[in-house]
Amino acid sequence: MTENFNILVNKLNAFKLRYYSYQILKGLLLVLFILLILYVVFSIIEYNVYLPVEYRKILFYGYTIFGGLLIVQFVGIPLLKLLHILKPIDTKSASVLIQDNFAEIKDKLLNVIELASISDKQYSNEIVLASIDQKINELKIFDFNDAVQFKKLRFILLYFGVSIIVTAGIFLANRNIFTESTNRIIHYNTQYVKPAPYTFHLSNTSLQAKKGDAFTIAVNCKGDELPQLIYINIEGNNYLMKNIAAGSFEFEMASVINPVTFYFTDLKYSSERYNLQLLPKPGITSFNVQITPPSYTSLQNQSFDNIGDIQIPSGTNVEWNFSGIDVDSLYMVFNDSLKVAGSRQNNSFVIESKFYKSTNYSVLIKNKITEAELALTYSIDVIPDLFPEIDVAQVKDSFQVTRFFFKGIIGDDYGFTDLKFHYNIENTDSAFSIPFVRSLNDQEFYYSFDFSTLGEKSGIVSYYFSVTDNDVVNNYKTTTSSSFTFQYPNTEEIAKTEKEQFQKLEDMLKQSKEMAGEIKDDLENLRLKNMDTNTSDWEKSQMVNDIISKQNRLEQMYDQIKENNENLNNYLNSFNKQSDEIIEKQKQIEELLEEVFTDELKELMEEFNKLAEEFDSKKLNQLSQQMDLSFEDLQKQMDRNLEMLRKMKIEEKLQRVIEDVNQMAGEERQLSDDVLEEKNYERAFEEVTKHQQEFNQIEKEVKDALDLNNELTEPLNFDDFSEEFEDIKQGFDENKNELNKRNRKKSGEGLKNTSDKLQNMAFGMQQMLDQNTMQQNMENIENLKQILSNLIVLSFSQEEVFDGLSGIDASDPRLVELNQGQKRIFDQSKIVRDSLYALAMRTPQINSMVNNELLSMELNLEKSTSQMEEGLFPNAKVNQLFVITSVNNLALMLNEALENLEEQMANAMPGDQQNENPGQGKPGMNMLKNASENLKQQLERMIEQMKNGNKGQMSQQLGESLMQHEMMQQMLRELMNNGNVGSGAKDQLQQIDQLLEQNRKELMNKNINAQTIARQNLITTRLLEAEKAELEREYEDKRESETADDFFSNPVKFFEYKENENYSIEYLYKNSHKLNNFYNSKYKQYLNNIDK
Repeated sequence: MTENFNILVNKLNAFKLRYYSYQILKGLLLVLFILLILYVVFSIIEYNVYLPVEYRKILFYGYTIFGGLLIVQFVGIPLLKLLHILKPIDTKSASVLIQDNFAEIKDKLLNVIELASISDKQYSNEIVLASIDQKINELKIFDFNDAVQFKKLRFILLYFGVSIIVTAGIFLANRNIFTESTNRIIHYNTQYVKPAPYTFHLSNTSLQAKKGDAFTIAVNCKGDELPQLIYINIEGNNYLMKNIAAGSFEFEMASVINPVTFYFTDLKYSSERYNLQLLPKPGITSFNVQITPPSYTSLQNQSFDNIGDIQIPSGTNVEWNFSGIDVDSLYMVFNDSLKVAGSRQNNSFVIESKFYKSTNYSVLIKNKITEAELALTYSIDVIPDLFPEIDVAQVKDSFQVTRFFFKGIIGDDYGFTDLKFHYNIENTDSAFSIPFVRSLNDQEFYYSFDFSTLGEKSGIVSYYFSVTDNDVVNNYKTTTSSSFTFQYPNTEEIAKTEKEQFQKLEDMLKQSKEMAGEIKDDLENLRLKNMDTNTSDWEKSQMVNDIISKQNRLEQMYDQIKENNENLNNYLNSFNKQSDEIIEKQKQIEELLEEVFTDELKELMEEFNKLAEEFDSKKLNQLSQQMDLSFEDLQKQMDRNLEMLRKMKIEEKLQRVIEDVNQMAGEERQLSDDVLEEKNYERAFEEVTKHQQEFNQIEKEVKDALDLNNELTEPLNFDDFSEEFEDIKQGFDENKNELNKRNRKKSGEGLKNTSDKLQNMAFGMQQMLDQNTMQQNMENIENLKQILSNLIVLSFSQEEVFDGLSGIDASDPRLVELNQGQKRIFDQSKIVRDSLYALAMRTPQINSMVNNELLSMELNLEKSTSQMEEGLFPNAKVNQLFVITSVNNLALMLNEALENLEEQMANAMPGDQQNENPGQGKPGMNMLKNASENLKQQLERMIEQMKNGNKGQMSQQLGESLMQHEMMQQMLRELMNNGNVGSGAKDQLQQIDQLLEQNRKELMNKNINAQTIARQNLITTRLLEAEKAELEREYEDKRESETADDFFSNPVKFFEYKENENYSIEYLYKNSHKLNNFYNSKYKQYLNNIDK
């Protein structure tokens, strides 16, 4: 290109630089002007309006974006083109801009540029260049920079200056328009409140609330004008606040769940915005309670979810497991201010404790931000393990008054470990364990105890029951029942009771006999009244009713007699060891008393009652005749029973006296040994004094027995032993005197001598009793034999009359002889009857069956005799057959009774003690051995007295010994003659009889020596050999019997049979169904109500 073209290009580039500089300056002025105007406008608006946050946000971002766009458009782009960052305008565009400012140039500049571009392509350079230079020369006169006139910016600059002046004026007038508005627009997120006539002052010091808690917002307005209503705007909703004072308002949020933004407004002016922050509040979301009762309760473990009020047994272990949110620590506070902190395990807290009493408890929780606060409050009801309960009822055994039966009920919450029966004697406690079921909470138990097994003969025994529960926690608890006492009566009390009760028994028997006599007389009067036509039916009816009433009273009275007799026997047997013979007699008398009111008599009485209702006079007369005989027989049986009771009572008393005297003799002998060995004078003196008092009571017992003996129809033959009593009492006085003098030798000998005298007296009494009993039995055997013989004669005589009536007519002269024969039989029967009644008075073997047959015989004899006189021969024959049957039955019964008596005589002599242990030989042998031993001791004492020169007592002992020898020989011969003994035993007995005879002769000659004693020892040896031979011969059957002990070994049976006598408690078992404490208490209350 040419130099001119280059100059032209440079001029064009200079134009471009000036052009873009002009554009940048112009854009800058415009941007500043526009932005200033907008700023002023926005500031004024914000200052006066207090635009909301959203509007201010729009203003802020709109102003910023718009300003940025203006700068980019009017300043940035021209600058970038100037810097050739962006493509600037091309030469053609620049030429167009220049031509627009210089009209003279026209298209010259554009043509130059186009030529320059053509030259490069189609045309030659010279032509083009020449053309260009020509045109350039024409353009040199123009300054392209003049095309851009900076003076055109003066108007813009003027406006901008005016705006600055205005802005400055506003600023000077009120700078807050710009400062506050700018600040508010820049901080568009901040709520700004347009100033009001008053100001809002938040009263809350802290805007922090726990989640779920209530929160109260309070505001206080201050200014010249105070609003009457203020609203709180929460999340865009207005809520009226409560006016609590002038200018003071508050609003309660019931439960804060989320963070809250709020401000105050009166709907014209508003406060700034506040934020209520939510603090993490600790809370329990759930909890579990594990209950582990003590093992002894056998209760199952329990688990509860979200249940805090619990009821547990004492000693239960409780474990809580709490789950919560925002909880850093947890603890419990109990009634006693005890704090127990929970141990943290993973995301839960665990607290464990044992409880022995009821308590309330509170659960407190906290975290790092909050203080401890109450979360839960519950109570624990601890059911104390109550003391076990026991209730005992006792019943005295009617057979053995020292034995008692007990029925008890024990109850406890959870079971038992011990059940005992305690008795206390002289402050010494002893106990027996009673079986029970440990795991049964309520149960019955039965127990029996015989106080005679304690061996005490006097004094008071207190006794009770105790039950112990299984409360391991409280070291077991024991409850005792009510205390009972049992007092052993002494000898005097027993004797007094016996005398009073026996007297009462006698009186009742006499009264019953008199009443039976009255009934008999009334029956006779009733027959007479029935024949008297002047007697009204009403009067007869009254007589019948009176007879029935007396019959009932008589039966009741006799039931009472039987009961009193049984009670008396049981009382005496309980405190005194009775011989088997006495006990057997007691049973026989009880059987006789049971059989007094026979079935036939009861049937007659029932039939009489029925006829009394119908009032059939004829039948009543016939029946009253039969009843007349029955009540006559009843009177005789009552006499017999009274006689038997008296006789038995005499034997009881004497047997008891013998036992007491023997015991006292043994004690005296022991005292003698003690004094000789230990010189214990004080105790010996006390014992002798005691024996002296007891001996006086024994003497009184013997006198009572003698007085009772005198009341018997046939008194027993025995001595009063007055001399022996006086001699022994004198010996007591002498012994006490020697003991006071502390004379050891004389005291010992005196005591031994008294023991010998007591033993001799007891032996003499026993021998006397035995002799009387043996004599009575022998008489009874003879009488029975005679009565049997008479009955056989009577039976044959009746058969002759019966046979004589066969085929006879009314005109037969033999009728007179037969009538006379029948009358003789009737008269002879009276002799048999009287003999039998007399025998029955002293023989218990004659039982009521004999009396019934005797009554039947008498009644039919009377009927047959009267019928024969009236010529009613067929009827008479029927009654005669009944007579023959009754006589034969009587003969069989009496023959059996005779065999029993003979067997008794053969096996055991009267007074002999029954053999208690099987295998110890026959009772008769025992009696002989006892007699032999007694004779030996007596012979030894006689030799001792001969050595001491005591001749006076020697004579008395000699007479007693001779009597005992003779009795023993008689017993021995009876056993050999009547006893069923074998040949081996009989040979031994014969040798013994010879030895006894030799000793008896020596005693008669007063020749007592060592050979006499040796011979007596040989007698004992021979008796043992005879017993052995008899045992080898005989086969001893074991007898099985059910005794009272067998029956009462199980007290449960006793209470089953004694329902009306025991204190019974209705009892329902609930052990199979466990009840909670509430229902258990209600159940026990129900049982108590039943009991009442």
